[in-house]
Amino acid sequence: MVQTGMRICFLFNHYAAHQVAHAAPFAFELSRRYEKADVVVACTSDALRAAVLRIAALYPKHRVEFVQLEIPLSERIVTALLTRFTFLAKKRMLARNLDFFRGFDAIVTPERTVLLLRTKYGLERVKLINTRHGQGDRMGSFDDRTLEVDLTLVAGRKYVDRFADYGILREGHYAIVGYPKFEVCGNHGPPARLWANDNPVVLYNPHFDPRESSWPSQGHAVLDWFAAHPEYNLVFAPHVVLFERAWKHAAWIPRRIRGLPNIHIDVGSDASIDMTYTRAAAIYLGDSSSQVYEFIEVPRPCVFIDAQGARAANPNKYAHWRFGPVISSAAELGPALIAAREGFPAYAEEQRTAFAYTFSSEPGRSAGQRGADAIAEFLEKGRIESPEFLAH
Repeated sequence: MVQTGMRICFLFNHYAAHQVAHAAPFAFELSRRYEKADVVVACTSDALRAAVLRIAALYPKHRVEFVQLEIPLSERIVTALLTRFTFLAKKRMLARNLDFFRGFDAIVTPERTVLLLRTKYGLERVKLINTRHGQGDRMGSFDDRTLEVDLTLVAGRKYVDRFADYGILREGHYAIVGYPKFEVCGNHGPPARLWANDNPVVLYNPHFDPRESSWPSQGHAVLDWFAAHPEYNLVFAPHVVLFERAWKHAAWIPRRIRGLPNIHIDVGSDASIDMTYTRAAAIYLGDSSSQVYEFIEVPRPCVFIDAQGARAANPNKYAHWRFGPVISSAAELGPALIAAREGFPAYAEEQRTAFAYTFSSEPGRSAGQRGADAIAEFLEKGRIESPEFLAH
């Protein structure tokens, strides 16, 4: 299927490694399943490279070549200073490596800054393939940039329907392939036991976007509530970008919270992105993060904080709030946590239905394999003939 000498670059160009598991499995399976494919993984930091290599170990006999892209030290210093305002380094990395990118037939990536290669720098010949990252309900996932991508890989039927709803569905330019993160992060041994006691473990996972996050107005109040209620164990593991751009998001931990025996704080370790906490927690507490969909792989109680009173404005945007009680402030946490646990049977079927709608699976073929096959088909034919076939 893949033409002789076809060169395919998987690009990881971010400040954190949370997107790697959404694309790397496709690279390794592509190299294993298609001997004519020349697959290169390009990373822009040591952290990204380390994350890729951890996943690579799960795919023996792959033929992937690893490349690390650099920008000069002086420019790294400037972009580091500007990170608090804008993700400038991602854009500069593209501009600095145009000759490198010109050497590929396709670039596969989990984010869409790469579109600048076409819109700003004129690399029209190179096919751009987007794997998405996360499968949540936020509006930021559905915009016209999807129309500029040559191929989009999605985890399940939900995104196909949403693309259609928003008028951004291109027939022949998407494929349903499942969720590769599950095969590299989920179900590898029993969930971690984070405390020696048997108190319920709550995962608080606020998003970074202040327009949708509970953090700006309720974050510290949530931490204080759990500090005053040691009968619960709390994992505070927000979206990694919240503290990556801490100045912009007013992200800081009060001294009074640090070191408390029932509160575990993780603002960006590997455990915060590899499903350690979504698997270990008994209750999910959040707002807009797509990680709730990873949490309900095994249905469990959820509570959501609608800090802006936004639910009525766009119910589709907050479809996951059907998984448990919705509150407006930390003051309501006590009753809500009880209601989420005692009333969980009423939410369990909703979670199962949403999970099946969001994530496709296929017996005998992993998401990594399905994604590799979709990429190969697209590069051979210029379109996906039967995206629904990939969903069964």
